[in-house]
Amino acid sequence: MKIRANHLTALRIILLPLPYFLVYGGKRARIAALVAFAILGLTDYLDGLLARRDGSTALGRLLDPVADKIFISVTLIPLVDLRILPLWIVWPIFLREFLVTALRRFLTGAKKQLRVTELAKIKTTLQMIGAGLILAVDTFPDKTVIIAFLYGALVATLFLAVGLYWRDNHLSTRMKVALGLLMLGLGVALALRPRQIILAYGLIILGITLVSGSQYLLIGLPECLKRGFPAFVRLVASLILPLLSLAMMSLLPQKMEMTSLLVVLILALEFGSQCLDIWAVQEGKADISWIKIRIVLPLALLSLFLGQLFYGLTSAIKVFLWTTTGLCICYMLATIWIWQRPSPGKSYV
Repeated sequence: MKIRANHLTALRIILLPLPYFLVYGGKRARIAALVAFAILGLTDYLDGLLARRDGSTALGRLLDPVADKIFISVTLIPLVDLRILPLWIVWPIFLREFLVTALRRFLTGAKKQLRVTELAKIKTTLQMIGAGLILAVDTFPDKTVIIAFLYGALVATLFLAVGLYWRDNHLSTRMKVALGLLMLGLGVALALRPRQIILAYGLIILGITLVSGSQYLLIGLPECLKRGFPAFVRLVASLILPLLSLAMMSLLPQKMEMTSLLVVLILALEFGSQCLDIWAVQEGKADISWIKIRIVLPLALLSLFLGQLFYGLTSAIKVFLWTTTGLCICYMLATIWIWQRPSPGKSYV
């Protein structure tokens, strides 16, 4: 069987739980997690090569961004749960991701598109590598490993840049950015203490994430506002479940692996369902996104209110997360059921 880009993308999604659980282990388990994250991150590059070689498919264009966002969820959420990275850095990152996805849906309905920018591609790569570096710093606090890795990566990239410049007589923007970020990362590692390094890397990820999102915001938000106040309310409502679930982690007294897993599941399901909602609009299928706003969201918030009323805050958060996970699964299944009914004469594979 010929391996195609979609196979690697699906494999990346299926295997992501493995490094997630390894992060919660000891040093050896974390090393295995870092190796697994590196291999799975490499598949993101390889499926891009295969897509360019064989041509992209409709299914691939749907799966690839979802896989990237799930990857970021799996890498960043445990860092918050383990108190390695503060929530105030991670929360705005996911605000940007969900906001851009929601705006993309509005533009799709208006027959417009938000094209993926070069900075957005760099942002995704930086998020993946940055999360791995942060975990490595926490795992090896003497800084030897992180400095050796960054120094080796910088030297290798410099040799590659020289070769490319010799061949093409110029360097691509992506190569220049890679060199700049590697030098910045190495400088931070040499100058700061481990805890400061982690915060600095987190802030770098956050800064580039927000800058890349501002380009989409300037295009998408005016289009949403043109459609009136109800459209803006729908936009805000689409952000509540995932971002509220993430915020709840800071209210729990200690790290709880199962709670972290539920948050990852909620974020992954929300990313997937929102992309499927965009797909439905593109293909002229029935738009059921109103179910999430009128049924799923009220039921989830009701579970939080009743849990607080009868059990207290900690138990209420658990009830909310379990309820929200179940509701998101139901909504995802309903969306997939509609998506898998192709229109006559159309193929999605």
